[in-house]
Amino acid sequence: MQINITARHLKLTNSIDSYIRKKITKYGNFFDTNNIFVHVIVSVEKNRLITEILLHLGKVSLRSKEESTDLYASIDLASDKLEKQLKKQKDISKAHRKDNQKILKNKKRNIEEAFSYDTMEDSRTKIAEIKRFDLKPVIIEDAINEMDKFGYRVYLFKDATSENTKVLYRNDSGSLVLLEPNEM
Repeated sequence: MQINITARHLKLTNSIDSYIRKKITKYGNFFDTNNIFVHVIVSVEKNRLITEILLHLGKVSLRSKEESTDLYASIDLASDKLEKQLKKQKDISKAHRKDNQKILKNKKRNIEEAFSYDTMEDSRTKIAEIKRFDLKPVIIEDAINEMDKFGYRVYLFKDATSENTKVLYRNDSGSLVLLEPNEM
């Protein structure tokens, strides 16, 4: 968590700085502290002491601003207001995560229903896993290098020179075999 404190029209003492940092560090309980950037602005305007807290959490930005006749009170009020916003944001993200998990479960169930081979006795004919990926145009040498790099036995790719989909695999003897479709 990165904390920036700015004081306008007043001197930032060590006690004020440590009090603000103590209040702000509890925000780490809500989210991963590596992605949080907090900017605290304490200022004096006439007889009002104002505390403004800006919190940036990835794509989400939260802001709270409070004023009081006492600096510590305005810090407490702004901190409490931001804490409520953080709790609400965390609840929203939990709800979205639950919705996404339900969608993924439904998709997985639909795929399993579409590829249901449970009636077959032989386990060699059952689909154990479905992997989806983007086909990038690569040259054959790069496909072989990537296949060896990741330890794949089979590698599906789009040939950059011919734009055809091809399959590379290692047979039991360790030799490379290239499968390519006949052009019609």
